[in-house]
Amino acid sequence: MAYLIGLDAVVEIVQHSPMQNLSGFIGLVAFTGIFYGVFALFREQACIAVCPYGRLQGVLLVKESIVVAYDWLRGEPRNKIKKGIEETEKKGDCIDCKLCVHVCPTGIDIRNGTQLECVNCTACMDACDDVMIKVNRPKGLIRYASFNSIKEGKEKLFTPRIAGYTVVLTALIGLLSFFVFTRADIETTVLKVPGTLYSRTDDGQITNLYNIEFVNKTFEDISIDLKIEEPVGASLMKVGGQPLLVPSEGILKSTFMVKIPEDQLTVMRTKVQFSVFKGEERIESMSARFIGPIVKKQTP
Repeated sequence: MAYLIGLDAVVEIVQHSPMQNLSGFIGLVAFTGIFYGVFALFREQACIAVCPYGRLQGVLLVKESIVVAYDWLRGEPRNKIKKGIEETEKKGDCIDCKLCVHVCPTGIDIRNGTQLECVNCTACMDACDDVMIKVNRPKGLIRYASFNSIKEGKEKLFTPRIAGYTVVLTALIGLLSFFVFTRADIETTVLKVPGTLYSRTDDGQITNLYNIEFVNKTFEDISIDLKIEEPVGASLMKVGGQPLLVPSEGILKSTFMVKIPEDQLTVMRTKVQFSVFKGEERIESMSARFIGPIVKKQTP
């Protein structure tokens, strides 16, 4: 809930009765029940049937991809160790204790190869290493490795696919950074009041009514001014007359009336250019359509 509505709001809510915020309380109880069901009953099926991670990895993986892998060349053929019996033939390091299967949260046998149910938790690696220590054999029978590195004995970390992924990831990070560092402190949305056209005043001006929403993306309250850049003869009047102070990380909604002399309207729809100022600094510009009466063309 803190992630959705903020920590301060949650602290205030929990100090009052749930009945004062019934919708939030019901939602919290519902999500609690869902997650309890996942952890208590659904368990590994969440990874196998619901989570898209395995399906995504299945598309991206190749034989050079580094995954949790079983070294079949070293581990096979499997051989159970029996006390007091000396081994007469060479067997693999895997003693078939099946601890790697028992500790797996999705119940797979990693010795059968990479499977989409694997969530890379590495529990099988830890269990296998403990067993290898106890039987005096090298660790790493199950380890991070690729299919080709086990088969050929050579580790190739940087491949053409990795290079391609690196280029794409770098481009995405650069694009995200550009949007973050170039975004305006205030985001403004201008929309005509639904169901309204235009009005004509006694002094010969045409008026339109707009709903304007300001979103403050900073951690400080910002005092702003809204002005009209174009057309030159247009004027702006705030309904209510209160100053524009946008709260930190908050939203301010207001209604404005735009007036344009009728003799300056040459078309039915005129583009109005708004600008938002923080002191003397213009921080954002946006436009909206101004609807006026139908302008009759003059016949020669």
